[in-house]
Amino acid sequence: MPPILDYPPNREIVSRFPQDYVEKYLELYGKLYDKLEKGKLPSDENYFGGNELADSIYRRSYYLRNVEGEVIERRPEDVFVRIASFLAAVEENDALSLAEKFYMAMYNGVLSAAGRIRAGAGDIFNLKTLSNCYFLKIDDDSIESIWKTSYQMARTYSYGGGVGTDVTPLRPSGAVVHNASSTATGPVGFMYLYSITTGVIGQNGRRGALMITIDVKHPDVIAFIRAKRDPDWWAQMFFSELSWRLPNLDEDIRREVERAIINNLQIRFANVSVKFTNEFFMALEEQDNYGPEKIVVYERPAPPPEPQQDMDYHFSWGIPSKDPEDFKLVGVFGSLEEVEEKLGISVREEDLKDPYKRDIYGDYVVEKDGKYYGVRYAGDFLLYYAHPRVGKIKRLVKAREIWNAFVEANWSSAEPGLIFWSHMVKYSPSNYIGVPIMGTNPCGEVPLEHGGACVLSSLNLLSFVDHPFTERASFNWERFREAVRLIIRFLDNVVEWNIHMHPLEDQKRAMRELRRVGAGVLGLADMLIALGMEYDSEEAISFVERVFQVYLNEAYKASSLLAAEKGTFPLWKPSWMNNPYFPRLEEDTKELIRENGLRNVTVLAVAPTGNTSNSTLAFRLNGKNYVGLSSGIEPLFALYYTRRVESEGGKTYRVFHPSVQAYLDLHGLSEEAQRKELEHVLPSYFFRTAHTIDPLKRVKMQAAVQRWVDGSISSTVNLPEDIHPETVSDIYKAAWRHRLKGITVYREGSRFAVILTGEEPTDFARFKKKKFRIKVNGKTYVVRGDEVIVVNGRLTTVYHLMRGRR
Repeated sequence: MPPILDYPPNREIVSRFPQDYVEKYLELYGKLYDKLEKGKLPSDENYFGGNELADSIYRRSYYLRNVEGEVIERRPEDVFVRIASFLAAVEENDALSLAEKFYMAMYNGVLSAAGRIRAGAGDIFNLKTLSNCYFLKIDDDSIESIWKTSYQMARTYSYGGGVGTDVTPLRPSGAVVHNASSTATGPVGFMYLYSITTGVIGQNGRRGALMITIDVKHPDVIAFIRAKRDPDWWAQMFFSELSWRLPNLDEDIRREVERAIINNLQIRFANVSVKFTNEFFMALEEQDNYGPEKIVVYERPAPPPEPQQDMDYHFSWGIPSKDPEDFKLVGVFGSLEEVEEKLGISVREEDLKDPYKRDIYGDYVVEKDGKYYGVRYAGDFLLYYAHPRVGKIKRLVKAREIWNAFVEANWSSAEPGLIFWSHMVKYSPSNYIGVPIMGTNPCGEVPLEHGGACVLSSLNLLSFVDHPFTERASFNWERFREAVRLIIRFLDNVVEWNIHMHPLEDQKRAMRELRRVGAGVLGLADMLIALGMEYDSEEAISFVERVFQVYLNEAYKASSLLAAEKGTFPLWKPSWMNNPYFPRLEEDTKELIRENGLRNVTVLAVAPTGNTSNSTLAFRLNGKNYVGLSSGIEPLFALYYTRRVESEGGKTYRVFHPSVQAYLDLHGLSEEAQRKELEHVLPSYFFRTAHTIDPLKRVKMQAAVQRWVDGSISSTVNLPEDIHPETVSDIYKAAWRHRLKGITVYREGSRFAVILTGEEPTDFARFKKKKFRIKVNGKTYVVRGDEVIVVNGRLTTVYHLMRGRR
């Protein structure tokens, strides 16, 4: 008996769906399972090819449980049948044929369904969403709105989804409140509430995912940046208790314990990111290029209105910021007297230093001869907040102050992250039909409106390489195009079911109105290896850009044809075609969209594919399955790891990444690879791994992909522990110049303390344990060897200073 049909369903769950959908699903499920049992659909008793991790992932996360909590699926083929029949059930025509196509695509590793789809599609016993994550806005700066969002988070977590939210609408710390508090807690205080909410709602052994963002113009942005690093009241209380109870504790141990306390107490269950704007980077470049004492003057538009956070303007859309393209640099001057002498513009110094005499863009505005001029010190950046109950708050800071705080925190602890908000907004298709994005999902690859959700799955790029790992290797463009058409229909059918599976009405509405989907990839690095290309070569970057150009065109064609067949998404307007992606499309794609509109407001997003990468069939070779792929667009992290086998006297073996193992098997090199240095066994292109690639080339690769992805990309640049802090700064600046929407930089050892297990400590590890007395600009500081400091305007550490790396 097919597993699902052998158990009574949860009637409350089944009643949520259209009855004809449920009946068709169960009918298709029975037919598809019958084909599987009779050998009319392929199966494999050793599908995972001995990959214990993949088997574990399915057992832990994806096999279905009935209402009694008993596991009722035993093999990945059961999961593929369930998903395929469930998603095909919404089709009016050829549903069984389509279900077979879905099954074959998943069985062959061509289409990798996202985790929530694997776990929830076709589950008639337990209530789950098919969306990985959502965005929830805070309606207003009020206690009611703050706690309403906390409740909505809890409800979303209970269905298996994660949440992104934005605290920009909340008034700054210390602002007036008209109650017993007298002054406001500020956004950071309420981040604890959301973090705790996230931590206490269980999801079958996993916790909910949460992303909290803030606009870089918010007056509390530096407090937000330091929220996970500077010890708060609770941490300081623990520190005091530690000192009192263990006064003789070794200083190095005390430092690691204090760091562990901060990591585990302070906003523990949330990722945090700052929404940086082009206005900010304009100010940062001013300061870097001219120095903070210079005066810059721009010809500019008239001062805009200064909106308040209220029902008409929501600050999660973004506190208004300037578009640098509208500002023409007139000159850089050494004094106000020089400005008056050369431009005839008179400005008093006390007026220029008064933040309340600056407009919302941070300029002191002067009108002369019918033109408007913005006068400012280079690097000036205005922090701004306004609310009917608070009034206006303006604070003038230097862009470098914010940037240094951000880079220091990111280098030291890997947070906060960064979102290039101006780019996200400009390149968001929904913004062009009157539905502005407000933030992202927790991993950052899907910009979302309130209630918006991720609907994700990925194509395995390695599966489109014919004759992989040989000189005859080539990319099969036609099979790729067919797969793109299939995954868009697959995801659109997820949307159709998911409208009935969201926890909140706002989420159902958002999905119904926009039908947003995000088709992505996994195995990009494996594809390049199979084709004999170095990941960071110009050849590879150019080839990958071509792949994504075809991906976007074919995805929009598929969505447009679906619109002709089933109707457009309800909020479709021709103004959608004003977004910057439309001009990049091929003419036949444009013509289809003009004629039919679109079924989905967006079509692509590159998600991190951790568990799905590790449990997706890479390919088959000589009757053997190789399971496991590189995640998203990431390079290989490592070629192998070492495994110790106690039953063989503690003998160690190299366990190779599947693509590496496939190459070794194909060329008869497996035994040799266990004995020799890999440089003598593998071609050079295998060695372009996460820690050997030039990080700026890594940015360039992501830029080639981002040009064709209408959502965003979750991607990480991995750096060694002793990387210079200014290198982190340079990577983020390069990413901004390449118009990325977001990127993550992770320095090894920055998240948690590195534990040394008998190995010889590195020079950097030795420096971390020491304190140094250093004089900077006439002031003496006592700092640790890895503590970030500012010397001559640049970030560095004692470790780097003593090696002549300033």
